[in-house]
Amino acid sequence: MAAHPSREAVIPGPRGYPLVGVIPWLARDPFGYLVGAARNYGGLVRLRLGPATVYLVSDPADVRHILVDNHVNYWKGPILRGIKLIIGDGLFGSDGQLWQQQRRLMSPAFHRRRLTEMVGVMTDVVEAAAVRWNDRIARKTPVDLLEEMAPINIEIVLRTLFGTSIDYCEIGKLRAASDIIFHHSEKLVFSFFVPMRVPRPGHRRFLAALSVVDEIVERIIAERRKDPADRGDLLSMLLLARDEGSGTAMDDRQVRDEVMSILMAGYESTAAALGWTWYLLSQHPDADVRLQTELDSVLGGRVPSSQDLPRLIFTRQVISESLRLYPPFPTFFRTSHGSDRLGPHNLPPGAALIISPYVTHRLPAHWPNPDVFDPTRFDPDHTAERASEAYYPFGLGQRLCIGANLSLLEQQVVVATVAQRFDRELVSGYVLEPNYDIALRPRNGVPMMLTPR
Repeated sequence: MAAHPSREAVIPGPRGYPLVGVIPWLARDPFGYLVGAARNYGGLVRLRLGPATVYLVSDPADVRHILVDNHVNYWKGPILRGIKLIIGDGLFGSDGQLWQQQRRLMSPAFHRRRLTEMVGVMTDVVEAAAVRWNDRIARKTPVDLLEEMAPINIEIVLRTLFGTSIDYCEIGKLRAASDIIFHHSEKLVFSFFVPMRVPRPGHRRFLAALSVVDEIVERIIAERRKDPADRGDLLSMLLLARDEGSGTAMDDRQVRDEVMSILMAGYESTAAALGWTWYLLSQHPDADVRLQTELDSVLGGRVPSSQDLPRLIFTRQVISESLRLYPPFPTFFRTSHGSDRLGPHNLPPGAALIISPYVTHRLPAHWPNPDVFDPTRFDPDHTAERASEAYYPFGLGQRLCIGANLSLLEQQVVVATVAQRFDRELVSGYVLEPNYDIALRPRNGVPMMLTPR
């Protein structure tokens, strides 16, 4: 086992305040502070959060080591124990053999060939949403393009992965309950550092909201069990799976956990990413004009098909650059099982790690002018100039988000469909304020005036 760090190899970091460490700075500007810490102290930074010590990891080589080369030594483990109240033992929160088994079972539902078959459903959903906006457009009322992305993505996930749909009122209930859950989720994650033995304000409201979502999810599962024929979607795969040893089916609780994990994490992350894309395009009219020129050239006013998407090169670059600046999940959490070495530093067993794509994506050593929105960074020539591990909005290695390709496809379809139909202008006086619940999104939405093109 590696020795504890020598004086020369002490992991650097700010001293912080007595008792509370760096918590006051994090509370004021969490991601600004983390970016500053990495720029000032390097790719591995020691941070004191009250009585706990955590390590911020942002150097691409260290990220690759943890998530790819030596991933067996790093578990989600106890840091995400609070989030299990939401997703149980679903894919997002599980480890070890259960995770391997479920990942292997669910992967075929996200195969690229199968995803291309979903494009027609996606365009239908987006077109229907655009019709719902007509009344507000006629009354010259803003349309919040962050809030409107949520029902679009909920319906896409339900129809493509679970072979079902719910009415718009039910989607509204699901969305409202999810907002409460997401708002509470940050406290659940950080209960690792500050244990939640005493019920906190809002916890009862959180449990009530969780019951609303549970009722919808359990009803979807129960209705499918009445007609369990294989439809080739993810829900069929879950319900028809059998244990290799015992031959038993997955129980309702495990199916619920998997559906909840995919639904909640999937729709919110994609909706948040799209919200940031609309905001960034509003701030960079040259990029918006280039985007619309590409859409007019390739699509000519029709909805995109799966054959069109590879030709929407700048559209994909816009999405990639938006994900660089504002990855929906800006931090991942890991716990080291045994000791390890990261560069010149020894990492002790049981170390709590914060791995941050948000921070890595803003390191000047890997991204010139990192705070500037520049989709041309993702031209092939520029991509070849940097380490692949410098960009990981969906993670890396075995734990790469199972829905990454689905999310990218959704984003491309939504951006292409909406941007060619409407000119968009952010409302006057809008103030951007990032907010992190379970995903990073603009706190004040993205209210825009839409004008049909």
